[in-house]
Amino acid sequence: MLGIGGRDDIVDVLDKVLSKYLSSLHELLGSYVKQLVQFLKSGNELLITYSGIYASPATYLLLLLRSLTNVNAYLVEPETLMYYVTPYVEGGIRRVLIISSGVDSSLIRLLDQLNLTGYEVMLVSPSPIPDNIRYKVREDLLLEIKSQDLLLQHLLVGIAVSEYLNRSGVRGSRLWYELSNLNEVLRDLLTKYIGKLYEVKKFTNDVFIVTSTPSMLGPAEYITYNYNARIPRYLIPLNNVKHYIKYFKKVLITSTDVEEFSTKEVIGLKVKEAIEICELRIRTDPLTAPIYGLILSNALTMISD
Repeated sequence: MLGIGGRDDIVDVLDKVLSKYLSSLHELLGSYVKQLVQFLKSGNELLITYSGIYASPATYLLLLLRSLTNVNAYLVEPETLMYYVTPYVEGGIRRVLIISSGVDSSLIRLLDQLNLTGYEVMLVSPSPIPDNIRYKVREDLLLEIKSQDLLLQHLLVGIAVSEYLNRSGVRGSRLWYELSNLNEVLRDLLTKYIGKLYEVKKFTNDVFIVTSTPSMLGPAEYITYNYNARIPRYLIPLNNVKHYIKYFKKVLITSTDVEEFSTKEVIGLKVKEAIEICELRIRTDPLTAPIYGLILSNALTMISD
């Protein structure tokens, strides 16, 4: 934990540590990106789902495909897909991408159902993938990544979509450039948000709710499941926060400037219900914001009060 020295000294250390971390992620991405792009290009319709605790990489992929491409993509909850879509839909979308954050029995059941009903399935999952999962997926559609790292999965999805677009278009080319050159802006990012990180650190020293806009679900999930485990916290959708504030009086919101309107109802509860609110708001395009938010969330785990 970093807590000795001034803010500039702490930014220096964070810059060095996170720069190495980002470089290590980019070294892993090359072959992963190529395999995912090939699958995306093999059809123009796609169902996206997830397995494990993280829904944000699948959500991020949906936002990118819907915003930047002509791919007819839908995000479907795994249980909905398993029990209500695949058994009954005839002649609909027959391609499924599963982004997994870990192997469990629900993934096995989902793959069995998809195979039984004749779907083409790509699985993105951290290694090691056990044999009882491996044999259920075609070898060329099994993307085994080396780490259960939330930022790695977001970078994979973001860079793959930019490559799918051949790095073209204003937002497509900018997406590729920003995600491929994160080290160049890392120090400026840390300098700009170091004060906010200390504010979040202090705010989360007691039981709190985490909520987010769609684009910033990744940082919200990271803070919920990876940060300061001794303090209880609960990840609640924005539209449901009002139902929980009778029990919890602190709400941390991860958002972007562009999505400000969608957080107004929750922020209004600060006066109406006398709750405390802290925002980690990223001032950039929602399509790159989760990447910067996840970098800052990693930095948050490294600093002390």
